[in-house]
Amino acid sequence: MTVEPRRAAPRALRRWLRQSALLLQRAPAFWIGLSVLLCIAMFMSQRLPLVGAMLALIAYFSSVVLAAALDRPAVPGIDGMIGVLRAHGRSVLAFSTIISLTGAVVWILVLSRPGIPWWAVLWSERNVVESLSPDGLVALRQVFVYSAYALGLLYFGLNIPGLTSLLQFPCRTFFDLPFREAYRLAAAGQVLNLGPMLGIGLAFVLAPMATVFLLPPLVPALYCLFGALTYVSFREIFLGVSDNRAVAAEAPGPAAARPAVRERRPAPGGRGRVHGAPTRRERTPRCPQTGSHRAPRCDARSPPGRPHRQGTHPPTAVHASAWCDTSRPRSPRLPPRGPRKES
Repeated sequence: MTVEPRRAAPRALRRWLRQSALLLQRAPAFWIGLSVLLCIAMFMSQRLPLVGAMLALIAYFSSVVLAAALDRPAVPGIDGMIGVLRAHGRSVLAFSTIISLTGAVVWILVLSRPGIPWWAVLWSERNVVESLSPDGLVALRQVFVYSAYALGLLYFGLNIPGLTSLLQFPCRTFFDLPFREAYRLAAAGQVLNLGPMLGIGLAFVLAPMATVFLLPPLVPALYCLFGALTYVSFREIFLGVSDNRAVAAEAPGPAAARPAVRERRPAPGGRGRVHGAPTRRERTPRCPQTGSHRAPRCDARSPPGRPHRQGTHPPTAVHASAWCDTSRPRSPRLPPRGPRKES
């Protein structure tokens, strides 16, 4: 498969920001919650600058992976997103380690000021917050200033000349290209879309600084937004897809089996009954002699006024009003037939 970068449509940066915000709305709780945990971990590791840089890169690359996972018709749940992070965890850790170690070496050799020991990149007591301020806004700034500062420097670590490029991680992860080939392809895509890429770099630098002074709790959301922005720009430049995939409507579950309700309408010519409605079984009248509601199998030979006794002949179909009515005339008893005489 040959992958070639293309030039994005006009107003690409505005469209990418809108599509990134829409992706973030699909699973904001888990996504932002993960970024908050990583930002708090950066604050706890303020004496370990190299560890803090790795945590910032992990938060950013995890956001790129989650944005790709959420760009599907079926939005995955928490288990699905955790599975996606585990599947790409090795790539996330590899890029985070390479970029942070390279940045540490560049700082030691080029950017460090005189009088600062080289091991300050591993352990430093400068600008350490010992206790939080009683003012809530100032305390939030103290917590999130490290993650905001790391996010501002992240763009430079993602664009180290000859080593890394902004779109290199998605090219390596989603296209499964070698590291150097992914770098060449990502660099070519950035050159073709230089204007929007410079706009993304300006947002990387300015947005964290403005947010940490105005609304410090929104700094973790910036990690999610910039990760989604990287994925959306990669998707349009290399795949030609400018819009997010629509979320499929959930299919209704199987309805519970319910008995069919028959139409209740008056029976033709009936009174007080409803056609189609279940009728109550008529109760057998009580026998005046036995006191039983069951239809008795009476012995026709029982004299009037005596209790019924079980006979051996089968019961006859008699109307309910005539059951056990001993006042009715009985058929005369016929004499037994004798043996037939032979002629």
